[in-house]
Amino acid sequence: MRLKDETKREAILKATMVLINTYGLAHTSMAKIAKEARVSPATIYIYFDNKDHLLVSLYIEVKREMNRAILDSLDEDIEIHEAFRLMWENLYAYYLAYPDHFVFAEQFCNAPIVDSIQKDAVEDFFTPFRQLIDRGQKEGVLKNAPMDLLVAFAFHPLTQLAKQHVKEGIAMDDDDLESAFSCAWDAVAIL
Repeated sequence: MRLKDETKREAILKATMVLINTYGLAHTSMAKIAKEARVSPATIYIYFDNKDHLLVSLYIEVKREMNRAILDSLDEDIEIHEAFRLMWENLYAYYLAYPDHFVFAEQFCNAPIVDSIQKDAVEDFFTPFRQLIDRGQKEGVLKNAPMDLLVAFAFHPLTQLAKQHVKEGIAMDDDDLESAFSCAWDAVAIL
C-alpha cells in the first residue's frame, strides 16, 4: 500500500478547484485533474474513491475554512446585532479574499451533487450560528422564523453582492456595504 502524501492531496484539491472554476463540474475529468496536479491518475484514487468523493471532500474543506472565517473574533457574549454584523462582514471579506473558493462553492451548491452531502458532515460548522439565532430569538431580537429562512434573507443577498464583485468587478464602497447590511438586518430583526 502506498503512503499518503499531504502535499499531493493538497495539489489534487487545488487542481480540482482550478479546473472546476475554469471548465465547470461536468467538463473536469479525473485525468485533467491528475495532469493539472502533476500526479498520475492512479494517485488520485489513493486519496479519493471517485470524482464525487473528491468534489464533496473539497466542498467540505471550503465550507470548513469559510466557517472559520465567519466565526473569527465571534464571542458568545457579543450583542446579537454586532455578532450578526461581524459574521456578515467576515463572510463578505472571505468571499473577496478567496474568490476561487467562492466560485467553486457556488458551482457545487447549484449542482445535483450537493444532495450527496450528508448533513452531519457540515452540521457542526453551523452550531455557533445556530446558538446565536436561538439566543437572538430568546432575547426577542430576531424574528421567530426557521434558521434557513433567516439565513436566506440575511446572507443570500450578500452572496449575490459578492458574485457581482468577483465575477463582474462591481465593488461596493463602505456606504454600500452599510446599506446592504442594514437591509439584511432589517429582514431578520424584530424592529
